[in-house]
Formats: sequence, structure tokens, C-alpha cells
Amino acid sequence: MSTPVKARRFLALTMVVLGFIGTMVWANSRNPFERIEFTLHLPGGQSFKGMALLPKPLRPRTVVVFLHGLNGSLSKDGESLRQLAELGVAAVGLDYNQSNQAAFDAQFLALNRYLALRPWAESNAVAWIGFSLGAQRSLGFAVRHPEIQPQVLARISGGWIPELDEIERETNKLVLKYPVLLIHGERDYLFPSADVHRLAKLLQRNGGHVARVILAERSHALDADWPLAIRLAGEYCKGNSTPDHPWPEFPVWRSYPFWLCELPAFVLAAGWFWFKKRREGEKMHTDFVRPKLTGPEIVLRITAVVVAGVAAADTALHWVLPHLRVTESSLVVARRLLLAPKWHDDFETLAAQPIWEGQELKVLLEHVELANYAVNDLVNWKLDDDIYRRFVLSPVIVGGERELRWRRDLWESFYPRIRHESTTEAAAQIVARFLREWVTIAPDYPRQPGVETMWRARIVNSEDFEIIYTAALRSVAVPARLNASWQTDFWTGTEWQAAPRPALETWDNFEK
Repeated sequence: MSTPVKARRFLALTMVVLGFIGTMVWANSRNPFERIEFTLHLPGGQSFKGMALLPKPLRPRTVVVFLHGLNGSLSKDGESLRQLAELGVAAVGLDYNQSNQAAFDAQFLALNRYLALRPWAESNAVAWIGFSLGAQRSLGFAVRHPEIQPQVLARISGGWIPELDEIERETNKLVLKYPVLLIHGERDYLFPSADVHRLAKLLQRNGGHVARVILAERSHALDADWPLAIRLAGEYCKGNSTPDHPWPEFPVWRSYPFWLCELPAFVLAAGWFWFKKRREGEKMHTDFVRPKLTGPEIVLRITAVVVAGVAAADTALHWVLPHLRVTESSLVVARRLLLAPKWHDDFETLAAQPIWEGQELKVLLEHVELANYAVNDLVNWKLDDDIYRRFVLSPVIVGGERELRWRRDLWESFYPRIRHESTTEAAAQIVARFLREWVTIAPDYPRQPGVETMWRARIVNSEDFEIIYTAALRSVAVPARLNASWQTDFWTGTEWQAAPRPALETWDNFEK
């Protein structure tokens, strides 16, 4: 094989490796979490695996241990651990022994020793969340080992355990002085909801602080409200483990631009191409004769230059114009060059509103395009023009907003979840549930300037929740407004009704 061929192959391989490394660096920069896998060994040669999912950057954080139910496994816990880690806690899962309480106790003791030595774990801020069998095992461990006390215990779909029978007959024998959260489905087929009330009564009699919630019409697995239950349990654990700063601390990260990560590969390719052309040019320079072009060739080249110039100008036009501020002159240009014919009526309706001072044309165009597209091409219900323009197309929720660039982010997040629904009511129920899975409601949280900030911050007070809820409904073409009581209403197709509420709103207002 000749030397030039070897050099080209080596160069191609180097470019592929640089491109792969750049892609991995870019992908890792977009990941807000650090995953730590570990294996713990027990006396007798037994071992078990665990994993911690932590927000970046690594620093001491509240630890929340999640215990799955029967037939669950660490490999299936990823989504639940991610939900917990999004709250700013170190979420820990493990593959525990599901058949023997004593074996579980040995594993859980080893896990607690491991966490006590981790620099990223706050030893005085540890909470346990157990689902079904995990709830049974963690409560059994707490009864057997009162010397190991978490700051919070959350039980999802857990029931009574035999170890409590004797304790129920004797006051002050159960030493669970930390807050306990009980989340249960009304139609639990495995553990009746009466177990929840019985356990709550026992804990309260022994001086414990208990919060409980029974989800109406929900089964043992809590059905569609499972992600919401995990989030609420995580919020409860975070709030009670660190009462001085109870609000979630959502990960904030900065990803590298993709082009920057791939730049080394492109620089290498460009350098090689330039060097090759230079060597070939030097070799051909001595005997090079410029070819004489014929008339058709000249015409063809001129045509190619003109077409390329027109394409570049058109591309630049659609890149530059949307970033202009909304003025009378920029609106005139937008009408002539940027609008599809079917958007004109909606565009004129929005452009006439006195809300666009200082805003980019892009914001106005996004509201027009996405609202029109959703109503006419996507959703399965029809709206009359007045309802559509006032309560779907309009970005104004309360008046005086300056943050108007919210429709695309909300539409991209909510539309995939409601695309198969045929009524505004069914869509509104899904929007309410998913919005609460994404956004924490903290009654004492400060007011925020607009929907964009609320969506990025992922934490709102009760009044701001109604604003972002209304915006989320409008983003998927469900007409919505705030009523006189500052609650969200939606249009059913024939009348205004109170919008569906999330099954669980705030972690601090459960039944005591």
C-alpha cells in the first residue's frame, strides 16, 4: 500500500475519532446529572448493586433513597431516580432482596454505612421513599433499627406490617419521630386504604408527624398519577429534610455548542484539503493553461452565480427579518415577505394589540404560526373565530406581560401528550397532570415576571401556577382564561368550566 493511501486512511480515521469525541463531549455537556454506580459487599460473599444519580456540579446534597416494589429492579428505576434528582437531591436506588426482610436489613445497613462516607451525601439530610414492597421493607427496617433515623419517610401504596400489631397495643413503643408521608390509591387492590388510616393513627398516637393523601379512583400502581406521586414524595422529602431551604434546587447547566465540539475535526479536514490543493497547485502551476470558455458555458456560470446569490439572499432574509423589532415598517416587510396567506388574519389580529413594543418579529410570528397550525391542522376539535383569537391566539393572560416568547416551548412539551385526544376536557386533564409533574407549586415562592421565567425556573406560587396553566392550555389550542377568582377556566365547546386540577398540588397541604 502506497504512503499517500496510508496517510489518507490515517487522516480519515483521525477525523472520525475527533468527531466521535466531540459528539460525546457535547452530549455529556447537555446531561445535567452525574451517575455513580457501586457494588456493596456483605459478610459471606454476597453483594448487591446500587446507583446514585446526582445533579451537577457534585456537592453535598440531600439523599433520597428510592425502593421499588415487587418485581422491580434498579434497571427499571431510571425514570423515578431522574425525577427525584431533578429536584436537586442525590437520588439513590438499589437491587435489594425482595424475599427476606432480614436480608434486606443487612443490605440497607450496608447502604447507610456507604452513604455516610460519601462526600456528596449530607449525612443529616437523608430520606427514604418506598413503593409497595419497598414501603413494607423500609418500614420494617425502621421498626427493627430505631437507631438509624432518616429525616423523612415516604410510603407510596404501602400497607400494614405484622411487626406493628404488638406496637399498636402499647403506647410510645414505636420510635418514628420524623415526618411520614403516606400516598395511596383509593382502589388499591393489594393494600386497602384502611391500612393508611390505621398506620397514621398509630404514628400520631406515638407523637409522629403524618401527612397522607388518598388518590381517588387510583389503583395500587396509581396509574397515570404515578410520576406525580414520585415528584410530590420527592418535594416532601426535600422540604422536610432541609427546612431552612425547602424549595427544590433544579439543575442548571450550560451545554457547549455542537459546532465548537466538532471544530477540531473540521479544522483537520480543512487543513488537509488546503494542503492537498496547494501541493497540487504548485505541481500544475508550470504547465497550467486557463481554458477558454464558450458562450453557453459563460451563460451557465453567470446563471449559477445569480441563483446562488438569490438563494443566499432569501436565506438571509428569513434569518435576519424575524429578529427585527416590531415597528410599523418591519410589520410591512413581514406582511410582504414572511407570511403565508392563511396567516394574514391572525397576524393582523395580533399586530393590532399594543403589546409588541420592544419585542422581536419572531415572537409575533411564532404565536401566529403555531396557534394557526394547532387549530387548523393538529387538534381534533373546532373553535369559532372569536373564542380562538381571544383565548388561544392571544399571548396575553393577565395584561401587561413583557415575556411573550412562551408558545413554542410549551407547545413542544405538551402537544405530543394530547395529540390523540378528541375533546378539550380530555386534553386539559393531561395538561394539568403533566404541568404539575414538571413545575413545583410553593405557595410562598416570589411572584415571577412571566411565563418564560416560570417555565425555566420550574417552581411557582399558587397564583403564577394559574398563569402558566392558562398559557399551557392555549399552547395546545384549548381556550383558557383566568376567572374572577384567579382560577383557570377552559372552554368545553359550549361553555366555560373550571379547568381540571392536578391530583396533588402542593406537598405541604396534605391531610394531617
